Amino acid sequence: MSHPDLAYQHETIKMSAIQGDSLKKISEVRRYFYPDNGTTEVLLAYHGTFDEAGIDSVVHLSEGVILQAGSKRRVMKRIGSILIELLQNVNLHGTRNQDGNSDSFVVLSATEEAYTIQIGNMLLSSDVSMLDYKLTELNKLDEKELRKLYIETLCNENFSYKGGAGLGFLTVAKKAIQPLNFYFESLDETFSYFILEVKLER
Repeated sequence: MSHPDLAYQHETIKMSAIQGDSLKKISEVRRYFYPDNGTTEVLLAYHGTFDEAGIDSVVHLSEGVILQAGSKRRVMKRIGSILIELLQNVNLHGTRNQDGNSDSFVVLSATEEAYTIQIGNMLLSSDVSMLDYKLTELNKLDEKELRKLYIETLCNENFSYKGGAGLGFLTVAKKAIQPLNFYFESLDETFSYFILEVKLER
């Protein structure tokens, strides 16, 4: 499957802490997208809740490790801007428990050719079908079509591509070097887990 920016409506939900079999499923899904131990180097990994302070910390740390990996500042800024889009999306749209915590994660890894961002969060199972459709449609667009849609979306707040792809995911898709890879795992009738993988030029 494949995926870009969360355009679904967020609901404030009162829920008990995720535990037991559901927590085990989340751990398994996270491992599904973790980098291998061969040519991929994990530069940063974080698991927890992304609030504004957490987002700032992750982005700051990521920019540091990207520079240490030998990339130029323009690459660092580009990766940082994508991280901000993705982390803010999780903060705004990810489902949280009644204590305000979410079981989210982000992994930044690198090969000689590319950087990869893998990010995951819980969401309502009722939102999966719509998000799956929007991201699938977005992945069908080529570079020229993405650029056109991005400009139209910026110029018209009411613009909607087959229901609206969301400016954040559009921004990410436009900068990615491959279609956005995405995955859903059902936790129970109410909640699912969403993982997005983005490959960016190094």
